Amino acid sequence: MKRLQLALAVGLIFMGLIFFADSAVAAPWISARAYSVFALETGQLLEGKNVTASLPPASTTKIMTALLSLDYLDLDEKAVVSQRAERTPPTSIGLRAGQEIKVRDLLIASLLTSANDATVVLAERMAGSEEIFSYLMTKKAVVLGATSTDFKNSNGLPAKGHLSSCRDLFLISREALRRPFFAETVARTEAVIQHPGYPQGKLIRNTNRLLTSYPGVKGIKTGTTDAAGKCLVSLASRQDRHLITVVLRAGDRYRDSIAMLDYAFTSFQLQKVIDHNQVYKSLRVDNGDLAKVAVYPAHDVTLWLPEEGLRHVEKRVILDYRPRAPIKKGDRIGTLEVYYKGELAGETGLVAGASVEKMPRGIWKLVKRAVDLRPGSV
Repeated sequence: MKRLQLALAVGLIFMGLIFFADSAVAAPWISARAYSVFALETGQLLEGKNVTASLPPASTTKIMTALLSLDYLDLDEKAVVSQRAERTPPTSIGLRAGQEIKVRDLLIASLLTSANDATVVLAERMAGSEEIFSYLMTKKAVVLGATSTDFKNSNGLPAKGHLSSCRDLFLISREALRRPFFAETVARTEAVIQHPGYPQGKLIRNTNRLLTSYPGVKGIKTGTTDAAGKCLVSLASRQDRHLITVVLRAGDRYRDSIAMLDYAFTSFQLQKVIDHNQVYKSLRVDNGDLAKVAVYPAHDVTLWLPEEGLRHVEKRVILDYRPRAPIKKGDRIGTLEVYYKGELAGETGLVAGASVEKMPRGIWKLVKRAVDLRPGSV
């Protein structure tokens, strides 16, 4: 009987261990040299490696080319193909010098079939030369906070110093997705463009196989060169969640992207890590009619975290530890930054929970003290 009870106990423990292992999904192994998965709305990094490392981005460069073109060119204006554009190495859509083609069709060809000649036409139409356009691309990247990026051309063909990073490509993609034409285009599996060499129109297909192999994928861009390897920036949505993955120099960019998306969608839950209703600290106040003031977070901070993810959360405070009166309720006294795995994931102001008046000096201090000591005074 005792042996039977022992066997049952061991069996239950073993089953419990199996159940526990299944309930906690470990971060997947990724082949890419650099990879990341970000929450689109908040910009929080959920998982990644070498996220800020500068690497050749190949044709994911075209995300920035499209962003600048949409900001400064009209979709229906026509651009003239130059000899330089005609001589651009494939992939191309076979443009010939002297032909005219709409910006709309150039963008579709650039984003779907990764046409290198189309991006040169766009660059020359906007800036007069690809060199000046590349300079503007880099400046735009800096404005977006993409400081590990330096563009040397409009299409991602191999060039010394042509570099970006997972974080930067996320920032550039997030901005580009705010343009409806971009978001609609990168989600298409194919399109017919009005090509001057094809009177009936030219059918082009999207190089991104993830669009037809993973539910909820809505873009964004592939990239492949010998220098960069296989790259992919992806956008996927599930219910109200939107994730962007970036893989650079991947062994299998599609497997890597799917693994990261599965992990992020199934293993991360929203958790409140800062509650604005809870006192964060009490501070002494110099020259105030109150000795201390309670400091509260200005608002909640909520993060996407996996099981046991709280152990990777770090809080850093920038605070005036001896504020001087007068202080009004709600005055900002400091900042609370929240980091997840060393990356800034959220922040909130630290504000005074009450007003503190300045303590009078000299005779006025004696008067105030007398008033405060009157019978019935509070």
